[in-house]
Amino acid sequence: MSFLFTRVLDSFLGRGESAITVPALDGALRPNRRLDDAAERIPVHAPGGIASGRDGLVVSSGSELHLLGGGSGKILHHAATEISCLVAVAGGIAFGCDDGSLAIIGGEFDGVAFLPQEGARCPTAMAGEGDILYVSHGSAQNPPSAWQRDLMERNASGSIWRLDLRSRKQQRIAAGLAYPAGLVVSGDGLIVAESWKHRIVLLDKTTGMLRRQIQGDLPGYPGHIGRGPHVGYVMTMFAPRNQLVEFILREDQYRCRMMAEVDPRYWVAPTYRSGRSYYEPLQGGGVKQLGILKPWAPTLSFGMVALLDQDCLPVDSFQSRADGATHGITGAVVHDGALYVASRGDDVVVRLDLGS
Repeated sequence: MSFLFTRVLDSFLGRGESAITVPALDGALRPNRRLDDAAERIPVHAPGGIASGRDGLVVSSGSELHLLGGGSGKILHHAATEISCLVAVAGGIAFGCDDGSLAIIGGEFDGVAFLPQEGARCPTAMAGEGDILYVSHGSAQNPPSAWQRDLMERNASGSIWRLDLRSRKQQRIAAGLAYPAGLVVSGDGLIVAESWKHRIVLLDKTTGMLRRQIQGDLPGYPGHIGRGPHVGYVMTMFAPRNQLVEFILREDQYRCRMMAEVDPRYWVAPTYRSGRSYYEPLQGGGVKQLGILKPWAPTLSFGMVALLDQDCLPVDSFQSRADGATHGITGAVVHDGALYVASRGDDVVVRLDLGS
């Protein structure tokens, strides 16, 4: 009863979950153009997940897995549907597809596959630890390709599963998550990026119970999380938060009509790449003078990769602003001393020199 009263009061006062404020980019997340100024840009159509495999750098492109290192452009595998996530595990590459299926190519568990099942049809991230593969499913209603719809429906039906690669047993260890899009093993816990709640949480690796919230009220929607340089982590944000979107998420009647009557390309929703059509919301207002889009203009897409320390606090970032050319970051991995970043919005993988 007290919780219901608090929610009603928050809705009236515009605070708590009803607030539409968005935190500013500051400190280690201060705006910059380092993604656009990358040392190397490798054209890849619609890159999704990216991983450092035994034979080199592996990136997904639609339904294909490509080897970039040790044979640029070589196709390793062709899946039946679009590949939504991948990770290096036991000498091979595990990947999840838009139809909910999972498979492994190469390494000790080459050929192992898992069919989609009820409540686990939206693989968004993976993390391997020996014979165990942890998989996050973003939604119980929508596939990974329908992530915008899942946000607009305000779902919180994501789950974390534990897969034993030897026995082929599957166990759900956590449920009711708001689109878990990033996952990494940390000791006896799992660090999870909960996108629709704009936060990073630590879950118990065995029971899935919430231990604590590590980071909250992030300025974008957190996605892939992986091991970073030294002892930290690397985290992507695949889209920015926006006050207009935050407002519409709280206007149920408008939001439902928008989804029913408007082409999804023109929804007031975050996206991997905006600015390609004048019919998109915000873009007319973003043209400030002489047809030039200013870097600080309101936008529904951007590029963001954050380097985190061992406590998941941001220490550095690489960004592409509203007028940039490296939007919609869906994956990042450290490989051979450099940071490789997959930009889904601009069909490119960029290489960043980390230096010291």
